[in-house]
Amino acid sequence: MKDMKRLFKYGVACALDNPSRNAPIILRGNIEQVAATTKAIGYDGIELQIYDPQKYDWKNLTDVAQQHGLEYCAIATGRELFEHGLSLISDDAGVRRAAIDKLKVHIDLGAAIGCMVIIGTMRSNIPDMARYRYYEDLLTSAKLELADYAQTKAVHLVVENILRAISNYLNTMKEVTDYVNRLNRDNIGIHLDTFSMLAEDNDIAGCVRYCAKKLEYVHFSDSGRYYPGGGNVDFKTFMKALLEVGYTGYISTECIPFPDEYTCAKRGLDYMHALETCVVIERSSQR
Repeated sequence: MKDMKRLFKYGVACALDNPSRNAPIILRGNIEQVAATTKAIGYDGIELQIYDPQKYDWKNLTDVAQQHGLEYCAIATGRELFEHGLSLISDDAGVRRAAIDKLKVHIDLGAAIGCMVIIGTMRSNIPDMARYRYYEDLLTSAKLELADYAQTKAVHLVVENILRAISNYLNTMKEVTDYVNRLNRDNIGIHLDTFSMLAEDNDIAGCVRYCAKKLEYVHFSDSGRYYPGGGNVDFKTFMKALLEVGYTGYISTECIPFPDEYTCAKRGLDYMHALETCVVIERSSQR
């Protein structure tokens, strides 16, 4: 199995600064440091978790990744909410406009470095569930404007399932899938997160099948936001379900850097590679 062709491509969540150790971001540092470590461990791609993308030299980001034979798999945008309070459903129209405009810069970066953009946490919490439709309409209006803008840049957007403790709507995979289908945009897909599904969904294979037609990105994160294999998520069932529906895209690790950045990243990738081998053997024995 040593030379087995990999079933998926693997990415790792990275920041180009030094956020809180409680943030589910594994590698931190400048792009040269992050890329060198990502390549040394054996990942295929970098997931950028950044805010204010205009702070960075986009050509340098591209050049460094290419020098190491890496791709950018996605840009995660949630730090715009945590760092700047930019919410797509804010009651303040100025905040909503600032959030949309900032996401357009992320889309520009996605076009420059060749990857999708995740729009997840910036949907924030609905402050009054009695006005659910009003706030969902605000989100939809923003998503459609962003999708139209991203279309001109050939960039895909993905909507993430987020557990209720962080965002109080669009929590289950069925809810996210139904919402994305209502948006009806070819360049808006679904982003599956195992940590959120652990809390919100009880039928892994069924949920993966339900979202399969629009599934474009996957996060593997164990209970407690530990690296895959560090908790009690049934990743084998996830991997089998992903193969069943024909998913062959990126699986990225979004975890707290425990016990340290390098060990977290390496253990997670080693576990996923080993899991692939197990799944391949089991599938072969059933033929």
